[in-house]
Amino acid sequence: MSRSKDIIFLLGAGASAEADIPVSSEMINRVEELLKKEDWRCYDLLYNHVKSAIYFAAGLKGQFHQDVVFNIETLVNTLYELEKNEEHPLYPFIAAWNSRFVALAGPGFGQVRHFRRQILAALKKWMCPEDGSKSNYYRGLITLQHDLTYPLHVFSLNYDLCVERLNQTEFRVETGFADYGPENAWEWERFEDSNNLAPHILLYKLHGSINWKRSSTTKRLFAVEQIETVDADQMEVIFGRDFKLEAGDPYLFFAYKFRDFTLLAKLIVTLGYGFGDEHINKILAQSLRTNAERRLFVVQKCQESGIDSTKVEVLRRLELNQDHEHQIVVEPGSAKQFLQIPDLAKRLATNIDQGNELPF
Repeated sequence: MSRSKDIIFLLGAGASAEADIPVSSEMINRVEELLKKEDWRCYDLLYNHVKSAIYFAAGLKGQFHQDVVFNIETLVNTLYELEKNEEHPLYPFIAAWNSRFVALAGPGFGQVRHFRRQILAALKKWMCPEDGSKSNYYRGLITLQHDLTYPLHVFSLNYDLCVERLNQTEFRVETGFADYGPENAWEWERFEDSNNLAPHILLYKLHGSINWKRSSTTKRLFAVEQIETVDADQMEVIFGRDFKLEAGDPYLFFAYKFRDFTLLAKLIVTLGYGFGDEHINKILAQSLRTNAERRLFVVQKCQESGIDSTKVEVLRRLELNQDHEHQIVVEPGSAKQFLQIPDLAKRLATNIDQGNELPF
């Protein structure tokens, strides 16, 4: 097995928080601030109704307070489903059960559609903070790759471009695109080991990217330099779509690769991931169940005194029992602090079963 598969990385929203890119829950706070402004106030009652319904549904399942999953993805997903109007199989029930929502949704549920587009347009701005230098701590991946001496496999749930910005003449980040523009469509072959020009990082963006666009004629995916050209209604980000796990490339390819690599890796490092994605959690849980020597290295903001409780929470989220506790390693601190650790490669190597050959 290639040593490059010994350690893999999973980036969640928290990985980019210190780059001034808001996490999903913070985006909800920003939406609620926008709803106080004149041009957003028309969505205020609709938002309150949808949010209340989501909490109500969770309560019926015995979920309350912090156990309720309500973030920007939940909101946009819900709006997307409601927006289908008469095309949705549940429409007759919605119309019969909740006349107040039908009134708030407007003719043809147009108000729902406009609200979702407004949120996605705001999302693009949030993904591109004014001071790009605040993401420089991601350069720790460059140092780590040089120390390990083999390509890093980085799986990201984020839409931002923090990892792509590491791409330069002497350090290549493989994203599946040879260059920008429709003539350089995404190709899965670029991620294969047979690639002539070996990249330093292979980046698998599981939930899409703000700089992806799909050709209206060929339907093939390509990357753009200026995200202003990407219409909010055509953004290639996974939430707000028909399925959380899309049955098509590149999403299907990336999901398969993630599953494949988690079953090969000796150490899975999560940065800023809150374990709120059911599909990802199932793959991680399967990985730990199949190999008792495999470790899940969780970088999470907590105090030293909170390490044990964090382990318990991770096990709960993954639906694993205490027999797997030894497989969870918690590193207190932020993604920025972690990526700036001196001799990070050696720190990670110590968490790989010593019966195996060290990764460098």
